[in-house]
Amino acid sequence: MSIEVTNVTKKYGDFYALDDVSVSLPTGQLTALLGPSGGGKSTLLRIIAGLDTADSGSVAIEGTNATKLPPQKRNVGFVFQHYAVFKHMTVAKNVAFGLEIRKTPKAEVKRRVGELLELVHLSQFADRLPSQLSGGQRQRMALARALAVEPTVLLLDEPFGALDAKVRKELREWLRRLHDEVHVTTVFVTHDQEEAMEVADEIVVINQGRVEQVGSPDQLYDEPASDFVMGFLGEVTRLGPVRLRPHDVDVVVEPGRSGSFPGTVTRMLRVGFEVRLQVELDPEFSRGDEPVSVVLSRGHARALDIELGSKVWLSAAVGAVTVPAMVAV
Repeated sequence: MSIEVTNVTKKYGDFYALDDVSVSLPTGQLTALLGPSGGGKSTLLRIIAGLDTADSGSVAIEGTNATKLPPQKRNVGFVFQHYAVFKHMTVAKNVAFGLEIRKTPKAEVKRRVGELLELVHLSQFADRLPSQLSGGQRQRMALARALAVEPTVLLLDEPFGALDAKVRKELREWLRRLHDEVHVTTVFVTHDQEEAMEVADEIVVINQGRVEQVGSPDQLYDEPASDFVMGFLGEVTRLGPVRLRPHDVDVVVEPGRSGSFPGTVTRMLRVGFEVRLQVELDPEFSRGDEPVSVVLSRGHARALDIELGSKVWLSAAVGAVTVPAMVAV
């Protein structure tokens, strides 16, 4: 394993930012630390980088105990959400900075900077100042600067959080391609479930200072270890004794198979190719629960001839991922 975090605890007063966290992050993979704001993911990343110290526990990087090493001795590259660029330096000088403070020969600096700017598609902007770049270009420059010193591990803290949705999507696709080219072990923090699912080889779900589950995007989506993981990685609705995803609810317009739940369509929204329904179950089945959310394709909705007020019967689709619904006290 490239990074081994063992029994790490970090407190701020009485608040546990991390509570006895242990996790192994594989060499060469792109791993996402995913969780809600305040869950502990950025604290864990900063402890790995050496920017924060743990109250207890240890961190090993490539087999070396890094727990007490300063950041500059850990050979990690760190990219912040807000770039942390040197505004008075050109793009090329920003990328060269880490090499120059390490007394790298000038010819080597020039070669390495040229390679990196080409890698991140910024060669034509080498002599510009950061203020003359777009947000996406500045973030690519920050990544090139972090890669310049050939780090063992690349750490990204909400790298695309300050960008608009379109640029963020373009950059995460680019990050995946970049990672496949350079193969550096990469760990990035995000609270964006789609971003983690689309980019990462492995996801570590962190909540309230604890690791909820570790696995591939498919494993977490299809085999959630808890109600929290299932709810955090996508929309969830309740149908009788279970919680499941709205697209895993089967809908028929005649009395369905045994165990199906009758109800009435009370809301119908068309969004692109999807039709989203809210179904109020009959009183004897609803027990005061919220309406059931259902997602159908437009074609399926048309075939069923569903409209507001339609009577329908709902059941869990064959093979649906379900977890027991929590019973209100």
